[in-house]
Amino acid sequence: MKFTVSLVAKSSARLGSLSEFTRIPEAVLETPLLLLHTRGAAVPHLSYDLMQMVSTENHILQMPLVTLVDHTKNVKAFGKGIAEFAGLKEYLNYVSVQDSGTTTPEGYHEKNSISLWTRGGRKLIDPQTYITCIEALKPDMFQAIVDGDTTSNSSVKRVRRSVDDTVKFAGICADLKEKSEVLKDTPMLACITGGYNIKERLRCITELKGLGVAGYVLEGFHTNGESATNLSWEDLEPVLTETLGSLPDNLPRAFHGPVTPIILLKLVSKGIDIFDATFPWLVAERAGALIFPNTLPKGKAPITETLPSVKSPALIAQNERDGSLGNENNKDELVDRVFEINLKDKLYFNDTRPLVEDCSCYCCRKYSRSYVHHLSATSELQGPILLMMHNLHHYINFFRSIHLAIREDQLQALHSTLEQFVSSRRSGKLDD
Repeated sequence: MKFTVSLVAKSSARLGSLSEFTRIPEAVLETPLLLLHTRGAAVPHLSYDLMQMVSTENHILQMPLVTLVDHTKNVKAFGKGIAEFAGLKEYLNYVSVQDSGTTTPEGYHEKNSISLWTRGGRKLIDPQTYITCIEALKPDMFQAIVDGDTTSNSSVKRVRRSVDDTVKFAGICADLKEKSEVLKDTPMLACITGGYNIKERLRCITELKGLGVAGYVLEGFHTNGESATNLSWEDLEPVLTETLGSLPDNLPRAFHGPVTPIILLKLVSKGIDIFDATFPWLVAERAGALIFPNTLPKGKAPITETLPSVKSPALIAQNERDGSLGNENNKDELVDRVFEINLKDKLYFNDTRPLVEDCSCYCCRKYSRSYVHHLSATSELQGPILLMMHNLHHYINFFRSIHLAIREDQLQALHSTLEQFVSSRRSGKLDD
């Protein structure tokens, strides 16, 4: 795999490309890159034909091992790798360790292994077992096994151990990869851990040097799932700045997890190159449709949606003081739905508009909010299918706009548009 940086903006945002993959040498993918999230080697809710209706472009599929580990023996017996086993051989694929869209339980790693929480329960995976699984899957790129079990609240001892284990695991993986006839030419991304401790992250980078990795994954800032959508930029930014400043410029940097569009733009502006599509999937799972501005501003675009079903930040703070957030009836108040509309809301019972005006996705061209509300309210299977088609289409277009914004030095304008949108929705006021 070859990574080329073609443009670095004033903000440090980078345009580049990934190319020269062994299995599909003609594939060239532009960065910042969106990995299409899969579960069990399939994009959630979308068959192959439906996926083709969303996008026919080249993509890399993110395949979490936690959703595949129970099937690696079958894939190995098949002998041709996970891409052909899943009928997706025209797509490149990247095997990550955890499912970044699903919360990973904390506190279950052991000295020489990590925990994968599969449908069949907890499985302990050591580096040797991990590489055996990767050999069976034969991916186009994979992540080294990692202890990323840290958050902003982790102790110094837990952070230090996460670095020690991650470095040890990466060294073993690199050695086994070099000896493997199947994987010796397969790109491996090493992981940078250390929680929110700058000193430990810099130590991790130093100790990983010399492994000959193809890129880096910044791990340990969250525990996947909703924890990624609640990241604090004030806590993240100084650690990220120091970490990225110590990484080589000629290798790609990845950040996994369903971060919000605003945080994603800030990560892009810092020089992160690879993200995943777990955010549009999480939104679809809770019957939400993405409506945030996903293109560069063209004049004064009115905000046509408010937030009737989301509690204000002030009320959430009041609930925290009252101790009422632990109540089962208040679970939804923890989910910030500012970038979406909730199609289970009765507000859309008679709404004949598409999910987003002028959206060209299949759902918006064929169906109304009212119809999708009916599907969501009655738990019809077509509901999440249509929402996933729309959300993924919306997010892919968002990345097209990011590429254009970097090229035309308009990333700040795109960020300001999103900030204005969020501010308008939170205040409940409409633009004139």
